Amino acid sequence: MPDIWNGKPLPERNVTHTNINYRLYDRRTGTLLSINSTNSLDCVVTDVLRTQSEHPDAQIFAVEYDGPAWR
Repeated sequence: MPDIWNGKPLPERNVTHTNINYRLYDRRTGTLLSINSTNSLDCVVTDVLRTQSEHPDAQIFAVEYDGPAWR
């Protein structure tokens, strides 16, 4: 069964796994709150939600980088 968006079926697409290297910051203070490298967008979302629960007053924003934080 296709996914439906605004009453229209979306075309079939293949799942991809791309390296995502990111850091989460508090927009107001510039404080680094989390770093991670993953190949799953679900992992990024989970990290944002966890970080938000740990820092409820933070305005979280993510920055994607061209490589992992640690080499």
